Amino acid sequence: MTPKKVLIFIFSGLFILLLLSVVFPSEGIKITNKFTLKFITIEDIINPPKQAEPDISNIINGTDIQDETDTIVFIKENKKKNLDSVMIDSQYVYYKPIPVKIDSVVRHIEFPDKSHSSLDKFFAILSNIKNQKRIVRIMHYGDSQIETDRITDYFRYKLQSRFGGVGPGIVPAVKAFDFKSPMIQSVSGDWKRYTVYGRRDTIVKHNHYGMLGNFARFTPIINDTLPDSIKVFNQEELMPHKLMSYASISISQSPYSFRPTKHFKRCKMFYGYNKTEVKIKTFADEQLIDESILPPSNDYKTKTWNFETTPQNIRFEFEAEDSPDIYGFSLEGYSGINVDNIAMRGSGGLFFTKMDLNMLSRMYRQLNTKLLILQFGGNIVPNVRKSYDYYRKAFSRQLRTLKRIAPNLTIMVIGLADMSKKDGDTYITYPNVPLIRDALKQASFENNCAYWDMYEAMGGENSMPSWVFYDPPLGEKDFTHFTPQGARYIAKMFYNAFMYEYNRYLRKKK
Repeated sequence: MTPKKVLIFIFSGLFILLLLSVVFPSEGIKITNKFTLKFITIEDIINPPKQAEPDISNIINGTDIQDETDTIVFIKENKKKNLDSVMIDSQYVYYKPIPVKIDSVVRHIEFPDKSHSSLDKFFAILSNIKNQKRIVRIMHYGDSQIETDRITDYFRYKLQSRFGGVGPGIVPAVKAFDFKSPMIQSVSGDWKRYTVYGRRDTIVKHNHYGMLGNFARFTPIINDTLPDSIKVFNQEELMPHKLMSYASISISQSPYSFRPTKHFKRCKMFYGYNKTEVKIKTFADEQLIDESILPPSNDYKTKTWNFETTPQNIRFEFEAEDSPDIYGFSLEGYSGINVDNIAMRGSGGLFFTKMDLNMLSRMYRQLNTKLLILQFGGNIVPNVRKSYDYYRKAFSRQLRTLKRIAPNLTIMVIGLADMSKKDGDTYITYPNVPLIRDALKQASFENNCAYWDMYEAMGGENSMPSWVFYDPPLGEKDFTHFTPQGARYIAKMFYNAFMYEYNRYLRKKK
């Protein structure tokens, strides 16, 4: 091909591309519901779109300035005065609350009416926690945004520092992912985890999933719905001698946790529905401290171990023909606050009504659960619709159900964060994020629940790119999740808003 023909070919190609940029629809051609074919326009060439990045410096700086809402004074034990204090190790720590000023809160908690009373029942317990002879428990349910104890860890630390309490609270028997916080866990044996959310395993014919919405086993589930002839054939002819299964769970302190989280005085195991006896040996720092037999059970049970000093590692060794369903372990003290991190990747928060409500009610009561924080909505975003009235109704049903089975519970809702999708060379907020936010808020208000708007707290529309491109980055490159630093800022914002309302409550009481 001669140079002249090459030049003609190149200019012909450029002309065709130019023509396409003129005639191609600016909104693109929709191929499927999830895919639209687009082509660069002349306007894009002349004036390329710029990434919208709201300035979040005031949000970040304001959060940093107002982070410490308590004055902390350490006093030696032998110099203890008549102060409102809690004891950590051999020192007393006195906390003098400083009310958060109205202009210091990045985003206030919203209430269904002007009385701001939705949290008063829990605040009354909090204000009298010195006289509580047992743990006051907060359960923080959420989607992948709270994995690795994000957001929960700081909220727990601040509340335990001020109101007392130690330990991470409830951790699952088997983690879905190998996260190192709030505790490090490892297992041996043929463990399998079953969840009430996501894709449920059809072998599970019951709905008693426990307070975490999941349980784990180290032997297969025996399907009681099978015909007797099949049961006899499988168990007697194929396995004439019953086989014992062995498994273990280790729970160790994490270097990534706050100091109060690393201390605990006892461990409770929640289990049940084992058809045979279970032998269990418990080791604390490699020393055998207990050897027990768990009898067969047709309900959930609790097994407790107490410690004089916090062990660095606890190991449980199991031996049984049939595994119990193990719902989790609570690492805790004897009083103060516990805040449980219950992360449910992929969940939209619509699982409570699928559970054994009688069992859940009894667990909440036994655990002295007084506040539920529900943080969902992000997993609804990919399902783009024009209306989310269905989600409002479904989420409202969850709240109604929880209030019915646990009337003494206080519930508050944290909305979803900003989420971005790529539009050409820029990232923009999914158009349905505000709609889902509104559905969550309306469901909350319909059930007299407080609501904290995380979307607006981080800056509103198109704010996620500002978090992603911040230095250091506060958002992950998926434009959906926070980095650990970003999650810490969100936790600080929420804690300050929470304590502002608590101080308002104290002033109102006086």
